[in-house]
Amino acid sequence: MKTNSGNDMQSRQMGGDVMGAGGTSTGTTATSLTDTGQAWGVNAFTGHIVATAGAAGVYGVVVSNTATVLTIDRWNTPATPGSTAGATPGAATAYVILPGNAPAEFMALTANATAPAATDTALTGEIVTAGGGLIRKICPYAHTAGAASYTLTPVFTANATDALPVTVAKIGVFQSVVGASGNLLFETLLGTTATLSANGDQLTITETVTL
Repeated sequence: MKTNSGNDMQSRQMGGDVMGAGGTSTGTTATSLTDTGQAWGVNAFTGHIVATAGAAGVYGVVVSNTATVLTIDRWNTPATPGSTAGATPGAATAYVILPGNAPAEFMALTANATAPAATDTALTGEIVTAGGGLIRKICPYAHTAGAASYTLTPVFTANATDALPVTVAKIGVFQSVVGASGNLLFETLLGTTATLSANGDQLTITETVTL
């Protein structure tokens, strides 16, 4: 099911939403960028990507914003967005906010089997065990030119940190790898639940999205 927030996200991705912006920051943290010279509309850039310049450039997905502060999921390294966080850029850093929206390329799992609702903004009971193999991760993407669909096909491998056994019943697709962050685009009950019982058990999920 595509959620209401997913409808908003898709409209921004396809229609362009507000145009981007840029400048030089006046402060940064691991989850924010500040530019006191701006007067942005509140939450005008939700879901957008803010990217910093230079060879060590990083980017974040905007969770919310005030007139001068972008709150982001974290700083990500472009080549490895699903891996560890990138370094926080310096306080005075050139940046650009891209038009449109960040892709929804991260999948999360839950044992909760409640039917998805369009009003959902989070995946109830999402597995978020730090260091576990069943936490939110980036999805391999495939699309045939001209086809009206694409697939996301991640492979999850349980490890010794996970609370096992667990029966996975539902998935969510988000804009961010950070748990409890990033817009929820899709929420889907699995056609068949999958029980992972031991370290090394694997689960491959194929989410087919019809355009």
